[in-house]
Amino acid sequence: MYAPATGKAKPVEEEVITEENVFERPDETMGFFPGQVLKDGYVSTFILIACVVLSYAAPAPLTEPANTATVTYVPRPEWFFFFYEQMLMFFPGYALISFGAVVVPTIFIALLFAVPWLDRSPQHYNAVSRPFASVIGILVVVVVVLNMLLAVSRIMNFPTA
Repeated sequence: MYAPATGKAKPVEEEVITEENVFERPDETMGFFPGQVLKDGYVSTFILIACVVLSYAAPAPLTEPANTATVTYVPRPEWFFFFYEQMLMFFPGYALISFGAVVVPTIFIALLFAVPWLDRSPQHYNAVSRPFASVIGILVVVVVVLNMLLAVSRIMNFPTA
């Protein structure tokens, strides 16, 4: 340390770490570039090698080429489109397809974006005092769980013939 009155540096005292002062200073920081980048590279390389080994040991099953002359094929959407197909079941008919496929999901996403402005409560710790945020959170969880159950039931009950 520097003592401005004398212009000379004071001897640096060895700091004794006790239970009272252990949390006063953050731990010594580490530079991001050489250390963390190398660690991330090692982990990414390990994951890539694991994926290559797993894909070689248990390859994806391939079926016969698509036959356009068949009438027994039942198309099904991928798992991330199940909620759209469910919306089409809730809103049948050509007049309601755009409502179920565009309007309802847009309203849901707009409500999710509007949550910070609709719930301006200063209390951020109690679910009882924030009913709007609690209801929105419960609705999101219910929609996700029901979509997962729908996906599992569709996979289990899918016709294979």
